[in-house]
Amino acid sequence: MAIKDRTIRTDLTINEIRASAWNASMGSKESYDFLLSQNRKLAKLANSRLRALEKAGYDMFAYDRVITYLRNHGLNRFSTKLPPMNDYKEVVNQLSELITFVNAKTSTVAGARKTLDAKIDMLSKQTGTEYTPEQRLRIGKLLGTDSISTLLREVRGNSEEVIEVIEELALNNVAVEQISSIIDKHLAGYNPFTDSPFFDNMDYLAYDDMMDALRDTYRKK
Repeated sequence: MAIKDRTIRTDLTINEIRASAWNASMGSKESYDFLLSQNRKLAKLANSRLRALEKAGYDMFAYDRVITYLRNHGLNRFSTKLPPMNDYKEVVNQLSELITFVNAKTSTVAGARKTLDAKIDMLSKQTGTEYTPEQRLRIGKLLGTDSISTLLREVRGNSEEVIEVIEELALNNVAVEQISSIIDKHLAGYNPFTDSPFFDNMDYLAYDDMMDALRDTYRKK
């Protein structure tokens, strides 16, 4: 009896994924079987990690990014099935998201905990505040969202000011969804290539307006 290949290729590169997807779309059964097998194994591994992160309360960092991707596709978990082979772009996207997630340090409970501790310890030194376990988790959930991560990484705002507001948001227990919706109005209009806003976006919030809107969420509580 043939032994099934149980190897999970977490080292797949984007070029390998694209080449295999293209060959499969051109009728290569070998490439299709390879992609199908890898997608099934990676999806099972990724979904197992998502459940573990949820159970441990570390639904942040890599978890937040991938959940955003899944929800945009009407899913809660990765599918063990491949998209149709004629949808080359989505086949590549699905495998790429899987590889990105399982290779992220914060896709495991241990990795997420270590990253959270490092970020909170650094924040605690900046603010001079010792946070309770509950506060640490609240702040971590904010720092680990796609919106705030992008804001701190890409937007040329005042990072100390952003951190100060994030702390207030967390301590006042403002809903993550409310915070993200405000920040996304700034990010959606921001052009990282020219370091300027897209002025045709009617919902765009300038940096100062965004910060005022964030402060208003806890001033009104």
